Amino acid sequence: MSESACDHLKRFLSEVDGILGIFVADKDGVVVASATMDDMPDQARSPYVTAAFIVSLQQVNKLDLGELEWMITSYQEMVICQFHFTCRLALPLFLTVVGSSECNIGAVIALEPSIRPLLNRLAPEASSRIQNEAILSRTNNGPYFRV
Repeated sequence: MSESACDHLKRFLSEVDGILGIFVADKDGVVVASATMDDMPDQARSPYVTAAFIVSLQQVNKLDLGELEWMITSYQEMVICQFHFTCRLALPLFLTVVGSSECNIGAVIALEPSIRPLLNRLAPEASSRIQNEAILSRTNNGPYFRV
């Protein structure tokens, strides 16, 4: 029996002390898969966390500083590590790892390569879902979409 993406992510919660949650989101900030602990702060669940990372990616590209692959944001009560994942045939995915203020950031960064196989499987599915939604929302008035 195959393991769901959420079950797969739950295994990583215990690998590093202090991890409170792991999210995989698409380019719109929509959560594709997640696993969280009970004491996860509500603020970290906000779609704005991923949206802020996406905006940072765009700004770095405008400044021509190179490609932003990951970013760490440290707050008073938590640390958020975000990773940008691109697949050749699919839209990008964004991995967000939320940890307590005592979380070992180096261990979180080292954990990311072992999550990549899951991201490779999720990327085409997320792209397909987005394309299907775009097809459904087309109008007869040209290449515009209903809002």
